Amino acid sequence: MKKIVVTGGSGRLGQFVIRDLLARGYQVLSLDKVPPREKICPSWLADLRQSGDLFEALKSAYGIVHLGAYQAPNLAPDAETLSNNVSSTYNVLRAAADSGVKRVVLASSTAAFGFIYAAKLWAPDYLPLDEQHPSNPQDSYGLSKVLGEKIADSIVSVSRGMTISSLRFPGVNFDLTYESFRDRWRNPPARANGFWTYIDARDAATTCRLALEAKFTGHEVFIASAPNNCMIQPTLELVKKYLPKGAKIKKVAGTHWSCVDSAKARRVLGFKPAHVWQDYIAAD
Repeated sequence: MKKIVVTGGSGRLGQFVIRDLLARGYQVLSLDKVPPREKICPSWLADLRQSGDLFEALKSAYGIVHLGAYQAPNLAPDAETLSNNVSSTYNVLRAAADSGVKRVVLASSTAAFGFIYAAKLWAPDYLPLDEQHPSNPQDSYGLSKVLGEKIADSIVSVSRGMTISSLRFPGVNFDLTYESFRDRWRNPPARANGFWTYIDARDAATTCRLALEAKFTGHEVFIASAPNNCMIQPTLELVKKYLPKGAKIKKVAGTHWSCVDSAKARRVLGFKPAHVWQDYIAAD
C-alpha cells in the first residue's frame, strides 16, 4: 500500500480524490486547515505555509496530490490569494523533494491562460487551447497557477527521480445530476471566458491518480477536460457569436468539441473522461 498525501483533502475535490485513491488500494493521509465533514481516512490539521507539518506528513510517502489553495480570485484579497497559493506550492514541492517523494500532482487550472478572470476578454491565438498556448493571466489566482508551474520546473531540475504533473483543469462540475447545466444553456455569454469547458469531479479525481501512476520524467503540464462543450449549441457557433474575432480554429472532430485540448493527457496519462452531461440529461 503506497502512501499518498492529499492537501486540501477536506475540500470537495479532495474528497473525490481520496475516495478514488482508497478504492485503488492506496493509503491516504489528508492535510487541511479545516477538518473534513466526513472522515474517510486519517486527517491532520495543517497550515501549508508551515513546512514542518509537511515534512512530518511526507514521511514514507510515495506521492502527494496538492489541492490546498484558494480556488478562485476574490475569495480573499488579491495579495493573500497570491501569497497563500504560491508559498504553499513552494513548501509542498520543496518538502517533497527533500523527503524523497517520487510523484507530485499539482492542481493547476485553465485559468492560467488568463482568459477566465480577465477584465476584458481577448481572442486566443488558436482554439482549442493546448499546453503550448501563451499564458498571460491578469488576476492573482491565474498568476498563482503559472508561478506554481514555474516553481515545479525549478524544483524538478535538481531533484532526480521525481516527477511532477501540473493538471490544468477547467471548471470542475460537482453536480453529479447535471441538472444545473440547464441554467448554463439559458445564458451562453456567462461561460464565454471559460470557453464553455468543464470536467466532472470524478474524472478530475481519476486524473490525479493517473498522474501519480504515469511514467514520464521531469515536470509536465496537462490539460484535462470533458471532450465536448457544456452547451447545446455547436462550439463554432458559440465562438463566432461570443468570442472576440481572431482565433485560428485548428482541426477538430465533431460539432461540440471542447475549446481546450486534452490530447497530451490522453497520450501520457491515459486520460479517458467517463462522465459527460449528455449521459445524464437530455437537451430541452
